[in-house]
Amino acid sequence: MILKGRDEGVDHAAESWLATTELAGNADAALRLSRAIDPIRYGFIKREPLNLAGCIGTAADIVIELLIAGQVPTPCAIRAAVTNPPNMKSAEAREEERAEAKLLKAMVRADYDSLGEKLSSAIALHWVNHGIGPTWQEAWQSDAVVNWWISGLGEVPEYRLARNPMFAILDRAGWLASNRSPRSLCVGRRFHVRFYGDHVSLAPAATVGYLVARHIGIYRRLHDDHSPTWGELAAAATDAKGIPLFFNTNDARAQQRWLVTQGWVRIEKDQLRRGDRAKAETRRRTALRKAAAAALQAA
Repeated sequence: MILKGRDEGVDHAAESWLATTELAGNADAALRLSRAIDPIRYGFIKREPLNLAGCIGTAADIVIELLIAGQVPTPCAIRAAVTNPPNMKSAEAREEERAEAKLLKAMVRADYDSLGEKLSSAIALHWVNHGIGPTWQEAWQSDAVVNWWISGLGEVPEYRLARNPMFAILDRAGWLASNRSPRSLCVGRRFHVRFYGDHVSLAPAATVGYLVARHIGIYRRLHDDHSPTWGELAAAATDAKGIPLFFNTNDARAQQRWLVTQGWVRIEKDQLRRGDRAKAETRRRTALRKAAAAALQAA
């Protein structure tokens, strides 16, 4: 069956792979990548499927370049791009760009907390002023980010070379959160807890998101499908070491946006519910436990 329509049939693996690139949230790119991953689904029976697991390093760069150029990154197109890049740059020029991108990535990694605090503060201010998140380009052009690059590098690097490592690293570190929705960019867990020290859990944002959703699910099972309030979550939700996830009710309520944005929590009729990402993570963990139990029994 050939799936038509801009958003229909987009492969989850394609969205996940693009989530840490400059094309995160780009529906057209996700659709083209989906066609490359599962060509049969789109009616291309004889086309070789793209193995995303092998798309790392140079191959990943080529996939992004093809998508930006509006092409479907089939294995054949990727092989052709090795000798005839879509941007028509020489091998020497591409190598220089890769070296520069590597340097920029190293700079962000070396001081990501400083950059993360500056960028997330600019994003928070944008929400206060406009009631919506900035675009990636607007966040990049904020004074705080511009000054950070100038102080460390002497100039602002080319956006297309620095955007992917910068946003990906800060997202993984918990300073940022976003999804496929336009202007969903918001501050992450790290922004909210940076002043609380060891009074709150220092677990990664993904762990905190799962624990919050799990607490909501347990609470609802014990209270006839009634959801907890943020105050109740702040008072009871802890990590594996017993450290609170939130400092107080205001802190918990303030973190609602990133938890909803990343799919850990959803709001339904003013009730806190588990989000789609939380449900998927629960299924994954359940499958792993069953597989481990089966392996143990077989042994």
